[in-house]
Amino acid sequence: MGRFEHGFVVMTLVTIGCARSAPTPSQGVSSSSVAVAPRVDLHPLTLSFRGQPIARLFADGRTESAGPNAPGTVLVPGPTLHADGTMVMTKGGVTARLDDRGDIYVVGPAGASPREQLFGRIVGDELAFAGSDRPWSVRVRGNLIEFGPDNSSQIDGDVTPSMRHTALVMAAAFYIDGAIGAPQGAHRPTGSTPD
Repeated sequence: MGRFEHGFVVMTLVTIGCARSAPTPSQGVSSSSVAVAPRVDLHPLTLSFRGQPIARLFADGRTESAGPNAPGTVLVPGPTLHADGTMVMTKGGVTARLDDRGDIYVVGPAGASPREQLFGRIVGDELAFAGSDRPWSVRVRGNLIEFGPDNSSQIDGDVTPSMRHTALVMAAAFYIDGAIGAPQGAHRPTGSTPD
């Protein structure tokens, strides 16, 4: 299936650091004095392919996906999303964060250098991978999430703007998680979309 296994691009970002490092988060007003809108809407969300679920988000931020398995098979635990834009991967001590501009950074484990690397940016209903020359890598149009021009899945239910945004964040988290531990120079699996 390979929808969330974009290991080649992510491995490049995580392993050899070809993307720019993140700026230091700004210090300033404490979060207790300002109401901050959530960056990720943690409402249940299901992505399906030909009527078969391939990924889910639960209200507590847990995800699961078919990963490299065929649609309709047992879904396995995936990254955990938080309303503040942080994402906790399933392995390697790696996390990611979505900032207020829509930039997604992969945050390596302690001792990684650089500690943060740009993965991509969400603008509107499109996610573009860092370093890609394409205008979008994943996008949402209506109730479809497209992983390239010929590879799409459906977002089930009433699709709101916040659900479209959350679907893009979820897709980014699955791409990052799928690349952790992949051998350097790994090729894209059959059926994945080239970037």
